[in-house]
Amino acid sequence: MPVTSVNSSATGGPLAPTSAAPPDDLDLDVILQVVLASLTGLPRANVLPRWQETQPRIPDVGQNWIAVGVTEEAPFDTPALIHNGAGDGSSTLRGTSRLEVLASFYGPKSNGYARLVADMLWIGQNREFLFRNGLALQNIGTLRRIPEILAMQARRRTDLPITLTRVYDRTLPILNVTQAVGTITATGIGAETPSIAVEPFAIPETP
Repeated sequence: MPVTSVNSSATGGPLAPTSAAPPDDLDLDVILQVVLASLTGLPRANVLPRWQETQPRIPDVGQNWIAVGVTEEAPFDTPALIHNGAGDGSSTLRGTSRLEVLASFYGPKSNGYARLVADMLWIGQNREFLFRNGLALQNIGTLRRIPEILAMQARRRTDLPITLTRVYDRTLPILNVTQAVGTITATGIGAETPSIAVEPFAIPETP
């Protein structure tokens, strides 16, 4: 939901975004859940966000299922601040970051499903849902087969690292500058006695 910003560039004080926040936490995990379920054909109930407040029951040993979540996020570069002069004006902080996602595949066909996702993510049409949510594929990592003991049973497991990038915007109440008053002071060089020019200004000009 949008955050109500009490302050603006006209009032001073800390600024808060007035736009909706980008998908994060469980909302971001759900986006990944939808993509993996669609690529594997597994029911969404078998594609679990890796961390939940109430952990669901682990599927039976004969079932194929996936646990997925973001393990790391790092900014790409300094965000850009883009001003929009419409109306009273506002500015958009546009950021880019890299997301490290870990998808763990369990079950008798765990490696096959992991290999399928690793291949199918390179098809542009399969990434449309990611793109609509500001996400893009950067890299597919090495598949690692890591058998795991769960509920006293040995289970097949394959880990698939996926690197995504994302672009997100936060709108801030940085308004248009409608008036400025000050003085420009310039010092000339190259002469024996440097000249100093002082020029007051007012925008808009005072009648």
